[in-house]
Amino acid sequence: MDGKTNMSVKIICPYINDNDINELKKRVWNLPVYFEKDNTLIGSDMMYQKLWNKFSNDDIFIMHADMFPVEEDTDNNWFDDVLKYVEEYPEAGMFGCLLLYPAKDENENFFIQSAGGKFTDGAPDHFGSGLAMETKGTFKEELEVDTGQYDYVREVAWSTFGGIYIRRELFNKVGNFSAGYEWTYNRDVDYCLTAREAGFKIYQIPVRLLHFESRDNKIIKANDINKVKAEMRNLESLKKKWENTDFYKTLDEKVND
Repeated sequence: MDGKTNMSVKIICPYINDNDINELKKRVWNLPVYFEKDNTLIGSDMMYQKLWNKFSNDDIFIMHADMFPVEEDTDNNWFDDVLKYVEEYPEAGMFGCLLLYPAKDENENFFIQSAGGKFTDGAPDHFGSGLAMETKGTFKEELEVDTGQYDYVREVAWSTFGGIYIRRELFNKVGNFSAGYEWTYNRDVDYCLTAREAGFKIYQIPVRLLHFESRDNKIIKANDINKVKAEMRNLESLKKKWENTDFYKTLDEKVND
């Protein structure tokens, strides 16, 4: 299957700064990518929603301006691999990729930015994460490195909205983001839990992408304290809605082939 041309799918990539997407455009030139600038700084979530409605007949793959194929994947085989999983597992509505920081340990293993979403101490968290690329600091005691421990398909509670494939069938049933959230952050968690409540499964697949995790939302938030407050209010709204449900629990189950 030649997913680059035959699948009804659009890769959407909102961005803030024109220079941010120059390298990405060079790397994904042969893929169906649509770039759109967030001129009014509405945040990535609302840009995703704007674009998934713009391409209303397509499945959607959400790409960030700071995501790239791994260095050796010069032909964008990663996207064909994603499409193979989408075809193989029709019961899933979302497919999250394995996101890696562009940084390695002493054994030349990449640090994991996200291998799916979970919940830690009552708050959304990631399998992986903990590295601040812009400062080279850490915000978790231990960083997780990619040694192949996630090289299989897993069902998870939620997946971050970046490096993720979402079926049009799911959009048609679930609709847009909940109107009760502000700006960005935690909308994706709410959307994933809503999708699961509607009967869709969320799978993490062993397709690797590099994620710098240093642009767009973090740039906006760093310059506007009100955005930080909005993020915290979103977390409280999320917890109020889901905390006492079975959906607000870590899920990490291997999917049998």
